Amino acid sequence: MKKTLTITLLTALAILLIPSDLFGQAQIYTRKEKLKDLTAKTVKVVMTGNEVVDEALKQSVTTSWTLSPYEFCTNEEFQKLKSDNKFYFLLVVKGQQRKESEPGIELLTMVKGGEGSDKSIEDMLEVVTFPFRAAVDPSGREFSYLPAFLTIMQEHAKGLTESEVKAYSTLGANDTKKLRMKQIYFCEDDMAPEVSEKTLKSLDEDIFIEEDDEDVDDVFTDGKFNAVVSYVVAPSEPVNGSVCYKLLIGADDHKLYWFKKHKISARQGAGFLESDLKAIKLLRK
Repeated sequence: MKKTLTITLLTALAILLIPSDLFGQAQIYTRKEKLKDLTAKTVKVVMTGNEVVDEALKQSVTTSWTLSPYEFCTNEEFQKLKSDNKFYFLLVVKGQQRKESEPGIELLTMVKGGEGSDKSIEDMLEVVTFPFRAAVDPSGREFSYLPAFLTIMQEHAKGLTESEVKAYSTLGANDTKKLRMKQIYFCEDDMAPEVSEKTLKSLDEDIFIEEDDEDVDDVFTDGKFNAVVSYVVAPSEPVNGSVCYKLLIGADDHKLYWFKKHKISARQGAGFLESDLKAIKLLRK
């Protein structure tokens, strides 16, 4: 009996030691493994058909994209190529929440082509997605910040290839604590309606609330040293359940210093909330 048991165990061990490729089975690919060619493969930048957006994409990609080779393509070409794993794709997509009757915002997303991608973009391997602008009646500010959006997306994408743990990380602000030493420029329109005057007056002297969005945008385009600026993405006509994204972006380094989101409700409108401002105040003590 013992001899039989020993032979059985040795046989099982031998099977485990046989190289897996001898079985002719498909290799199990991890997310890190799937993304390891991220910097080597060409990313196809998909045009939207909107001349203004497409021109901004072309200019911003040309000046800011360093992660990988890139080419521009039409949506028709994307439809033909999306099942090809030799390409990654950067495109603008619509975002719609369950309670919304139509898409509320647009997002920039980078995905990898491959089998099964012919059904919908949701079936493609997502690399990184970034809030871009309101789907209807956007402010136009998004074009000033587009180079920074692309820089942030690339930095996050690059980090995904560093380890198996990082491969599953989500987009976020890694330098939030550094807000303690920054000048912060908020657009007044980026404040949620319920933010009180008392809270605004309690902010320190290096936090500025500007009535004119262009004043904040100028801080960004001028690359003001040690300054961060606010940017909010939410539907122009939000409903309960719509999502609002709140960002603080470095004017001189295009880094993401604040990245939060919340669901809009009767008590929480679009924009930076009282809770956001209180958290930022605590960071600066």
